[in-house]
Formats: sequence, C-alpha cells, structure tokens
Amino acid sequence: MHLGTQASGLGNDVAQKLDFVWLELTNRCNLRCVHCYAESSPTTGGKDILDEADYLNVIDQIYRLGCRKLQFIGGEPTLNRSLPRLIKSAYRTGFTLIEVFTNLTHLSDNLLSVFRAFQVALATSFYSCRPEIHDGITGQRGSFQRTLRNMQRVQEAQLSLRVGVIEMDQNRPDLTETWEFLREMGIRHIGSDRVRQIGRAANAVAPDMRELCGSCAENVLTIGPDGLVAPCNMSKQWAVGSVLEQSLEEIVASPALSNVRREIKKNTVDSEHKHVEAPCDPKNCGPYDYCCPSTQQCFPCEPNGCSPCRPKG
Repeated sequence: MHLGTQASGLGNDVAQKLDFVWLELTNRCNLRCVHCYAESSPTTGGKDILDEADYLNVIDQIYRLGCRKLQFIGGEPTLNRSLPRLIKSAYRTGFTLIEVFTNLTHLSDNLLSVFRAFQVALATSFYSCRPEIHDGITGQRGSFQRTLRNMQRVQEAQLSLRVGVIEMDQNRPDLTETWEFLREMGIRHIGSDRVRQIGRAANAVAPDMRELCGSCAENVLTIGPDGLVAPCNMSKQWAVGSVLEQSLEEIVASPALSNVRREIKKNTVDSEHKHVEAPCDPKNCGPYDYCCPSTQQCFPCEPNGCSPCRPKG
C-alpha cells in the first residue's frame, strides 16, 4: 500500500490547522459496550486496512504538519500488535503528548513497560463502582475487575491517567458514588459526558451533528483504520478524505474539511439547540480540585478531565 507523502507546497498556514490527532489502530474491541459510537466488538475488524508501515507513514505526515499531540485509540488499540513500535516512533519523532485511550482490560507487562519507557499518558472509561453495572454496560463479565486492577498498575507505574465516566440510564443512580470511588483510588483527572446518540447508542437513528460536542469544529482530526479522515471519532459519517488516496496535507487544506467544520460549528457551538452542561458548583469540588467552566477543554473531546471539577496544579 502506498500512501501520499509528498508535501504539496501549501504553505505554513496548513501547519496551524492541526493541533491534535486521534489515530485509530483497529475497529475491533474485546468489549461490546452498549453505547459504543464506533459499534466495536471482537468481530468488527473488517475495515482494518492500514498496516504498520502505513501508520508509521501517517505519523510522519501528522508531525510534518505541525501537530505535536497524538492519541492512539480504537476500537481497542492494545489489540494492534504494532502499538509498541508506533509509540516508539511517535516518541522519537518528537510528539510532546502521546496518549493511549484503552479500556484497560488487555494490558500486558510488556506493554506497560513500553508505556513507562516512553512516558505515555493513559485514558480509560469507567462506568460504575458497582461491578454488575460496569460489566453490564461493557457486555463482558469481569471487565470491572480487570479495568480496576490495571488502573492500579498504571498508577503504580506513575503514569498519567485520566478517567471518563459516561452518564447513562444504567449508571445514573450511582454517579456520585462512582466519582467518590475513583477519587478514593487517587484518580484526580476525572471527566464526565452524556451518551452521544451515535453508533450503537443511536438505535438506527440517522446521524445528527447536534450530538457532537463541537470541539471537532476546531483544529483536530481522526484517522481510521480504513484510512478515512474525519473531524473526530464521532463524526465519521462526515469523512472528508482518505490517506489512501491523498496526502494528509491535502486533506487538511481541503475545502471539504473547512466546510464540514463550519457545519459542525453551526450545529453545536452556534446552535440554539446545543446541549448545555450544568454549571460547576464549587461546593461539589474536592480538596484537590477547583471549579472550571464546562466550556473549558483540556482535551479536544469530552470526557476531558475538566467537567465539572478540574484537578489543581
């Protein structure tokens, strides 16, 4: 497979249009979460087209466009055996943030050593302090215990860890207790979000841009395992090109991307129907937190570690 790699002389202005990239390493996942936007499962790898050489090529293109923040995601990215080598390449290339978004149920000693060696940041989802609720959401018995144990291993390795709690009918009664459970574990970067009616959570309803958080109207992109490029992981229905057919530089500078970003902004940030988060109440923040506006973004997509309280320091 041959990806477009040659710079087309579009100018330095292109470099300023790419701040953060999600790089999806597979659409497969060992879980079957009821709300999964990607509709991932153990059998959904049919569109995993990019190989290791392709990903290395793409990582180089991302860097040459001025982007220094990269997240490996899936599906479940740890199912891609190339992950350690891709992390090493991104580190040596010069990325200042390398993060892996994983369900933390599939973490080998070797992979944890790679994370430590290259100071990889970790992000995961945690649904409830009650094992039966968490496992019911993931569709995998024992996922609560595996995720919990591996969060502890990540902490013992002194790696950065942020945890997102997605609010849904199944876990809503336990949200406060779940947050407290995580804080007692020593987790300080905790984010929250509602279920987005996209993918499996959409229940066959047509995609609606108003379900997006709006951050993908800015300078971020996602690249799927099939080579498709979209504004973010949840906006794949509005893909703007493929790295199998164009260089990433051409896609970033394309009218197609500008137009989609404009439409997303109109339907989210500028929309009178946009989802409004409840304001942060400082009384609800713990001793290690401070209240920050729900509009503040630490990462380009929720759950972002800032809502409703953000860790001090």
